[in-house]
Amino acid sequence: MTVEPSTETACIVLLPSMRVGRPYSKRIDGKLVYLTTEGQLVCSHGELSSTISYWTHIEKKAKLYDMPAPQRGGAINLSVCDCQTTEGLNVSLPESTQIPTKPDSLFELLQANNTEMIKVKGREARRIPAHTEQDHAFLSTVGQITCRHGASRRSLIKKERATASSTRLPVCGCKLASFSLHGGIQLGIFSKCRHSPSVV
Repeated sequence: MTVEPSTETACIVLLPSMRVGRPYSKRIDGKLVYLTTEGQLVCSHGELSSTISYWTHIEKKAKLYDMPAPQRGGAINLSVCDCQTTEGLNVSLPESTQIPTKPDSLFELLQANNTEMIKVKGREARRIPAHTEQDHAFLSTVGQITCRHGASRRSLIKKERATASSTRLPVCGCKLASFSLHGGIQLGIFSKCRHSPSVV
């Protein structure tokens, strides 16, 4: 069953895979299929049919040889997807299908979705929905990604690797995962450049 948007500004969300999309259809098990701003159908976690098929193939092969299955997405881009089927992802889109419009910026999307808001160095910052429980990343109006204490991922990694304490390093014990934002969407309201993969 296709889920039609109630208005032209249908609910667009940031999915765990860092793809942006809106609900498109519902599977028999009740899980939603999303249509991304790039015109792709993805599962409720934001993963493509081809990716899920690859993962399930590797997992079946590992089970066959009594080996542990690798983590989906690997250590760097760990995925929360646990889908075992690609049902609803391999259908052709009708010509009349309206592809959701890319938001002007990721910050404005987070703002529209009313994610947690804090102030980082005097600027408003919105929480990026966690794709793992350990993530507490916030995006500021100027496109900077930090923990809730204002530390960047790079500075947090430097602290973790440091052999001696330093007043220049963060005092918090936060950890930020890297991720790739799909679709070339601008990060902050005031960012001049559109961002492509590997947000750190």
